[in-house]
Formats: sequence, C-alpha cells, structure tokens
Amino acid sequence: MRVMFVACLLIATSFTAGCLDFNQSSTPSTNIPGCYEGQPDEIPEECEIDIIQENNTGAEGNSTDTSGDNQTSSGNNTDLGNQTQTPEVGPWEGEQIFQVNALARSLGGNWSEWNLYDHFNQSWNGTISGSENGSDENWVLIEFLSTDCVHCWNAADEMSKFYQNYSSQIDILSFAVNFSSNDYFNASQDEVAAFQDMTTHSGCRGNSYDCSTRPGEPHDWLYVDDRNQSAMFDFEARGTPMFVIIQPNGIVAWHQYQHSGEGDDDDENIIEALERFFGPMQ
Repeated sequence: MRVMFVACLLIATSFTAGCLDFNQSSTPSTNIPGCYEGQPDEIPEECEIDIIQENNTGAEGNSTDTSGDNQTSSGNNTDLGNQTQTPEVGPWEGEQIFQVNALARSLGGNWSEWNLYDHFNQSWNGTISGSENGSDENWVLIEFLSTDCVHCWNAADEMSKFYQNYSSQIDILSFAVNFSSNDYFNASQDEVAAFQDMTTHSGCRGNSYDCSTRPGEPHDWLYVDDRNQSAMFDFEARGTPMFVIIQPNGIVAWHQYQHSGEGDDDDENIIEALERFFGPMQ
C-alpha cells in the first residue's frame, strides 16, 4: 500500500515539488512540497538523504528582508512597464531586479562571463506586439535547479515544453545551484553541462544517474553557474526548482513564493503564470 501511495505522490508532485536548501534562514512553506528535514515516513525515497548539519552555512547576512513595504503582493503590482517612480531593487514583484555577474554557457558551448542586465531594456514601455500578451522585447524566465534534485530531473521535460512554446517571447535562464548542506547536491561544472546537453556523465540525480538519461530534450538556452548560491540567496530561493518571471525592463512580474497560497497571496503555479502572461501551451 505504501509503495502505491509513494508512486502516486511522485507522479502528482513531480513538477510542483522541490528540494529545499537547509542553509536558508527562511522557513520553507508547507504549501511547497519538497525535500526537507523532518518529513513524514511516506516521503519519496529520493528525498531520504542525510543532512550534514555541521556543514551548514548561515544565510543571515545574504537574505533580503521579505517583510515590510518593499514586498509587493500580486494584487498591488504597478502597471507592467509603466512605473512612474524608481522601483526598489530586490527580488519581489514590482521591484527592479539586481545585476548578476557569473559564468554561463549555451547548449554545447563553453563557460564564459555573463551578466543578467544584458537581457533587459530599461526604456521598455510595455508596448504589445505580435500576439496578445506578447511584447516587442523578450521577458525572462529564471529557473533555479539542482542537477541532483529529483524534482528538477522530472521538471526537465516541462522546461523543454516551456522553450518549445514560449522561446519567441521569453529568454530562459537556468541557474544551477549546489546545496552545501548535503554531499549529494554538489555538482561540478562538467555535471551541469552534461545535464544541460544530455550527454554522458555519471552523477546526476543524487549522484545515482547518468545525465544523458534525464527526461526532455537538450536545453537550448543559457545555464548559469550559481553553484555557490549567491544569486539563489539574492532571489530568496529556498529550494529547487523555483521560478521568477521578469519583464523586459528588469521589473519582477512574478515570484513563485508570492503565489504559494499562504496569507494574502494567491495560489498560482509556474505553468498557470506562463499561460496567463503568454497564452496557452500547445
């Protein structure tokens, strides 16, 4: 009976679930299923990993305060592209996203210097062209993933579908992170590249699978090396996979944790958000 329950749980939560990082000072939302300490007995076996607590690094000095006036709820966003005041810099909806400098690679390419602001045009005025909810400038979808997280492994196919449906409207950026709290979540650059390209490399999905066997297609968009979690902390990401949608002018339009169904927030997943902004997927 337990085996059947686990199988159903894996199917139902393969994309919305995630693996949580224990370095974050924020408490993970109970409405975001995933791998975290102290789960009940019926958790998927892939999440039953030993947490090395003595190796944890505190994040108190790196996390952005999520309380107070700087956090904009989904119901109070300034009109897209028409802000009349200089927005605050931060990860939340209505805020100007901060600069990120890192190494990045395209499909089959080499790691090279990259910065996030190259994807934005701060003079964008919200004009619409092409199709409903389309734009004359590309939006940006950021995904935080771990090559060792089973839920990111399962979501790789959905990411391929996002690209197939929306690549003319959005730039996808996959930020590959490591969890320093656990030895099973420590990928090399070679492993990240193999996960992106779907080439042979032993060590993906909890160091147990060859990267070439993951679901989906090779990912023909930029992968960003955030294995030290610097951008992950700045974006207030507490686990993987986690998503943020950013307007062409660098203003955050949608942050996953502001749509978790907690408090006054609404409940909207990444698929629903993409379809709301850019139309139904085929």
